[in-house]
Amino acid sequence: MVLKYASNVFRMLRRLTMPFFILVVLIVAIVGSDRYGFEDIESVEVQSANNNSLTTPVFSIRRTPELLTSTFETEQLTTDLDNLLAATPSGTCLSLAISGEPIYEYQGDIPLSPGSNSKIVTAAASVLQLGADYTFKTILAAEREPNEDGSLLSTDLYVFSGGDPVLMTDAYLELLPEGYSPIRTSADDLADITVGLNILLVQGAVIVDETRYDDQRTVESWSEELKEAGHIGSLSSALLDQGYDGLRSNYSSQLGVENPPPLLPSSDPAVRFAANFDDLLEARNVIILETARKGSNVALEDLTELLTMESPPLSQIVTQMLFNNDHMTAEMLLKEIGYSRSGEGKTTAGTSVVTEIIRGSALLETGLLVVDGSGLSTGNQATCTFLQKLIDHEPLQPVFKAALPTASKDGTSANQFIGSDFSNNLQAQSSRSEAGAALNGYFTTDEGEEITISFITNVSEGQEWVSSQLDSFYQELSGYLSAYSTGLPVDELGPR
Repeated sequence: MVLKYASNVFRMLRRLTMPFFILVVLIVAIVGSDRYGFEDIESVEVQSANNNSLTTPVFSIRRTPELLTSTFETEQLTTDLDNLLAATPSGTCLSLAISGEPIYEYQGDIPLSPGSNSKIVTAAASVLQLGADYTFKTILAAEREPNEDGSLLSTDLYVFSGGDPVLMTDAYLELLPEGYSPIRTSADDLADITVGLNILLVQGAVIVDETRYDDQRTVESWSEELKEAGHIGSLSSALLDQGYDGLRSNYSSQLGVENPPPLLPSSDPAVRFAANFDDLLEARNVIILETARKGSNVALEDLTELLTMESPPLSQIVTQMLFNNDHMTAEMLLKEIGYSRSGEGKTTAGTSVVTEIIRGSALLETGLLVVDGSGLSTGNQATCTFLQKLIDHEPLQPVFKAALPTASKDGTSANQFIGSDFSNNLQAQSSRSEAGAALNGYFTTDEGEEITISFITNVSEGQEWVSSQLDSFYQELSGYLSAYSTGLPVDELGPR
């Protein structure tokens, strides 16, 4: 009885394992036919339109070429980068990916201060919240349409500012360094269009309304030292020439001077906007009888809209911000995020919802802390892994690829990475200061493969690693990445 039972069990096991055994033999035979030169088990010849025959068997490993790629390149890259990063400050992270798939990570989940590269987060949150095609609007209105003779009798000319961060005069644009992105909304065009509406006489005044945002002129969370450093002009929804004093005050003293005096943040940017726009109109022979001022006692709904000037789309404003490392645009975008989300045009309203916006797009924001929009505050935090996934996020990637400057070519990156393999092959936002450095973007290797790079380093007080070692670090990093390949070329791996 026992022997009969054992015999039945053996037959049952043989029936269960035999198909698996046959499958293993078949796989070995298939692989062996390709690897060791044995004849194919079965060749299926397909006659193509150009009479080239395909001789690879249907069941060939060549039909899944990713299985043939060697791990040697990745192992070599890992070894090289491990050795390179061993000499960096302890507060350093690096994350690399190809097509969103990680190929290397070093302390990728440690929250660090990305410095000015916080603008990457600001750009992403603004696009996710507002949309890449969003435009800022500046609206001109009056109590009535102008008369046939071009006069606005018994009425003021109201300007309702919409927070446009790139509304600039021609005079201010001349002050920007060569190579900076010229993306802007032209205040001179706004004046031309106003005159084109047959507005030749304003019996009242130019009045600017700045109530879209709060009246905080700097970022509340900044230290007094940072506030007094003059990194940006004065914040206001009525922003003209990035919040600096303006045409009559100190622009002329800047041109043609080797070491020009610094531009002064305006003590009242809305009044300065009104005065400068008044000047632009009067330069076009418009007569304005009263002194320009700001005001908020009349609602747009109670007036007649005369014209609306729209900014470039947000995707281009983001390009301007990243090309020029523009702190003011970043802080203005943060206020607009807050206004859009909660109806409050405040920095704090923006910082409080950025993580919520990121999370809503199915991105994990672990380690993210937002204190301001520009990254001037050292309180901002992010991880390399998060920033890598952010710029690889499908809805955002086209915006970043169009916006990020090219190393050794564009904007603030024009004089960086010269002589390294990053030169002209890297689209990235980079920043450096005594406190650390960051690099986020896309690098194209010698083999034409695109690697997403996310790097941050924070140094301790007194360390000089950034000034003494960062450039050589980038030189070696770019060399390792340039030589990297995921395997044999595709034309050598595909079906024959």
